[in-house]
Amino acid sequence: MRFEFEHLGTTTPFELSEGLHLLGGGPEDHIRLEGLPPKLLALRIEARRLMVEAARTFSVNGVLAPPGVPRLVLPGEVLGLPEEMCLRVLQQAEGERGVGTVAVLKGLLTSAEGLAPSRAATLTCLTGLDVGRTHALAEQCTEIGRGSEVTLRLRDRAVSRTHARILHDEDGFTLEDLASPNGVFINGQRVLGRAPLVDGDVIELGRSLLRFQAPLAEPPPPPPPAPPPEPVAPDSGATDSPSQDAAQEPGTPLHTDTVPTEAPSPGTEAAAKRAAFKVRGEWWLIGLGAVAALAGLLVTYALAGTG
Repeated sequence: MRFEFEHLGTTTPFELSEGLHLLGGGPEDHIRLEGLPPKLLALRIEARRLMVEAARTFSVNGVLAPPGVPRLVLPGEVLGLPEEMCLRVLQQAEGERGVGTVAVLKGLLTSAEGLAPSRAATLTCLTGLDVGRTHALAEQCTEIGRGSEVTLRLRDRAVSRTHARILHDEDGFTLEDLASPNGVFINGQRVLGRAPLVDGDVIELGRSLLRFQAPLAEPPPPPPPAPPPEPVAPDSGATDSPSQDAAQEPGTPLHTDTVPTEAPSPGTEAAAKRAAFKVRGEWWLIGLGAVAALAGLLVTYALAGTG
C-alpha cells in the first residue's frame, strides 16, 4: 500500500507491505518521523485493508477519531497528525471500487465468476464489529439501526433500533435522524432533522462510523454509427437537351437505357405485306414444279416397264 508523508511543503512517498507497522518519532517505530510522539500510529495492513489505531486523538479528512479505537482508513483519505503533518493514503488503481451488497447477491445467484464494481452509492463501516462491511444504497429509503427490521443493521449497543435513514431522490441523498437519543452526526456536526450527503461524508451513529461514497457516474452512451455513404449513380454518358428536360413530366427519370422505336407508317406496312406475298407465291411455284417432275418420272418408269 502506498503513502505520502507531508510536512512543511515537503512530500515523502513510501510503500508498506502487509502486516503491523508503527509510525512515530521513537527509536522503536518502524517508520520514524522526527517531531512525532513515539508509537503515535499503529498501521495494520491486511488484504489491502488499512486499520489505524492512534495513541492520541487524530483526524481523518478533518473528522476527529478517538484514541484507542481501530479505524478503517480508505484510499484517498488523509490522516491529520501533530505539528501540521499529514499522512495521505494514495488511491488505488483507477476503476477499482468495493463491490456492494446488491452486486454480491446478484453474483451468488447467477454464479458469476467475476463481479463488476458496484455503481451504486455505498456506506462503508469504519469502526466497530462491522468494520469493512459495505452496503449498497440501491433503494429509495435505507433505514439504519440495531433492530432486525431495518435495512442496514449495526451491531452497536449505542445505536437505537431505528436510528436514522437515508433517502434517495432525483436531488441526491439525504440523511434523516429518527429522533434517536444519541443523535446522528455528519463530519462531527449533529444533524437536526435532515441533511444532504456528499461523497466522502463520515456518518456517526453511536460508536459506529460510516463513510458515504457517492454513486459512480454512468458512462456516456456510445455515439451512433455513421450512416452508410449514399450510392453514386453511374454516368451513362448520354446528354439531354434543355428542351427534352423541360418537356419531361414530373416524376419521370431524366435518362433511360432504352431508345424508343418509331411506329411504322401505313405505306411501309403495305410494302412488307406485298413482299411476304411474293415470297409465298415463289415457293408455291417451286413446289408445283417439283410435283410435275415427279409425275413425269413415274410415267416414264411405267412405259419402260410395259415395253
